[in-house]
Amino acid sequence: MKAIHLFVLNVIMQWKEALKSKSFFLKIIITPGLFVVYSSVTQKLGNFVQARKGFQLDDKLLYWFPHVDYSISIFIVLYTSLFLLIVTHLNQPKVILRIIEMHFLVAIVRQLCILALPLEPPLGIIVLRDVFLENTFYPHHTPMTKDLFFSGHVASILIYYLCAKKRWLRAILFCMLILMSYMILCMKVHYTYDVYGAILFTFFIYKVLSGEHVSLKQLFQKGNSQL
Repeated sequence: MKAIHLFVLNVIMQWKEALKSKSFFLKIIITPGLFVVYSSVTQKLGNFVQARKGFQLDDKLLYWFPHVDYSISIFIVLYTSLFLLIVTHLNQPKVILRIIEMHFLVAIVRQLCILALPLEPPLGIIVLRDVFLENTFYPHHTPMTKDLFFSGHVASILIYYLCAKKRWLRAILFCMLILMSYMILCMKVHYTYDVYGAILFTFFIYKVLSGEHVSLKQLFQKGNSQL
């Protein structure tokens, strides 16, 4: 109990200090507000994307994966990863802000890619239902199957991996990233290209936002060294 009490006090102290910065204060207030605006826009765009005719990709590699419904497991992996990241980094306001910023920027870029590249879902798709997304960013009561390039679930786990500062948590999230990619492909919710795209776009956005000089190869070598 004493450790928890000290952690809570540290969280309060760190946030009080961070909020003294005008730049941080404005970002932590404005960015979530932009998410609300984005949500209202994507509700309408989602209906448009779902209704339009797209084209199907020839993805032979995708059909090497078994055909399994991992809906519940995907939900658990995604939100457990986010919960662990937030709880372990509550005393690091800049990390929390970076998570919000990354989610917003990745969401914007992903939406632009979806609009620019009309696709039909892979053959044999098992529709993935997400109660949270269907009541926020997706059109209500309409499962999205054409929001394909790139995978938002894979991008989210990679965001958490990139933002995490604790070595043990990065090791867990690296495994979660591999697991999420596998489950998404087993459900045929995305093409393999959507998984590649999620990794490349998310990594590029993080690199631009943080200014870190690290290659994609170094990123995954670092992830492997933590296992």
